[in-house]
Amino acid sequence: MSLRFFPLIVFLGFVLSCSTTIEPEVSLFESPQSTPTPEPTSTPEPTATPEPTATPEPTATPEPTATPKEECLSRIPIRSLLGQLIMTLAYPTDFFTVAQLSENHEIGFVGILGSPNREELHELVESVSTDLFPLIIASDEEGGRVQRLQAELGRLPSAAELSSMPLEDIEQMFIEYGKGLLNLGIGIVLAPVVDIGQGPGIGDRSFSDNPQSVIRNAGAVIAGFEQAGIVPVLKHFPGHGSASQDSHLGLATTPSIEVLRDADILPYQALLNDSRAVMIGHLVVPGLTGGLPASLSSEAVEGILRQELGFDGLVFTDSLGMGAISARWTVQEAAVMALSAGVDIVMIADPQQASHLLDRIEESIESGELNIETVYRSVERVFTLKNVDPCKVLETIETETN
Repeated sequence: MSLRFFPLIVFLGFVLSCSTTIEPEVSLFESPQSTPTPEPTSTPEPTATPEPTATPEPTATPEPTATPKEECLSRIPIRSLLGQLIMTLAYPTDFFTVAQLSENHEIGFVGILGSPNREELHELVESVSTDLFPLIIASDEEGGRVQRLQAELGRLPSAAELSSMPLEDIEQMFIEYGKGLLNLGIGIVLAPVVDIGQGPGIGDRSFSDNPQSVIRNAGAVIAGFEQAGIVPVLKHFPGHGSASQDSHLGLATTPSIEVLRDADILPYQALLNDSRAVMIGHLVVPGLTGGLPASLSSEAVEGILRQELGFDGLVFTDSLGMGAISARWTVQEAAVMALSAGVDIVMIADPQQASHLLDRIEESIESGELNIETVYRSVERVFTLKNVDPCKVLETIETETN
């Protein structure tokens, strides 16, 4: 080798030896090592849509549970309960029959006729004192020409006469008179008359043809009786003062219900509460009762008295022996119609009618003509007045039976 090449060879060897310790550079033109493409992620299976939850069946509203008193009431013999819905009118000569009917649970009330004396009333009270259901004795004590016990307790002025007296004097008069009634065994008075006007069959039994005067004066009478412990019966709903005739003689017609609302019904709106009672008249009311007397009309009893006026006290018929009824219906027919209409107490004119009437009412329940629940509601009102516990009654009946 020529010496002139020797230096070049040495230089090249030096360069090569150094290059082994230097990391090779990557040329901009060389393709970089490609990163492996990741495997595509698999699309997850769609989550199954859950089946919709079935809407639960609505829970049935439970039937209302009968209270213990309602349960006891339903177990008392139905004939005994029906007897509580009958009032018979009676003269003193009928008092023995009345006592027997009460003992047999065939009547719940008696209204006295004639003018019994203190001894006759005392004997009646004593004869029924141990009865399972108390017998309530009622009397017409309006004053004036309608006053059964005038001979025992002295005369009361008529309503027309009372209307000219100070209210305080009226109230005090009826407190004293009421105490006398209570001492004779009377628990209910078929008074006051709250009719507006002095039409046929009413006359001086009415305080006035002005509703506000009637309200004031009748209110004083009611206050007096109640302070003495006597239950008053307001009459003759929905208003006899302008009726076409005396309902003792025939079926009377009143002005329309719209007219009665403006006058005759006002005393009931002002004076009624559930501790008092109402006597409903045998009065056809145009626009309300459809040709029936109010005493047999659910529109009058349930529609006006119960719903519109909100009254839940006792409702009595006037006597079913009056011409307004007897000309068209038998006592038995009218009694079932009245009870079905919502009346609580049917009034008969003769104690001898009571047993046969009970037979007919029982038949009407069996046939479905009269609803048993309607009967129970009326009996509950009677028991409230008499302070009778049906469970104690049932216990006594079961003890006697066993």
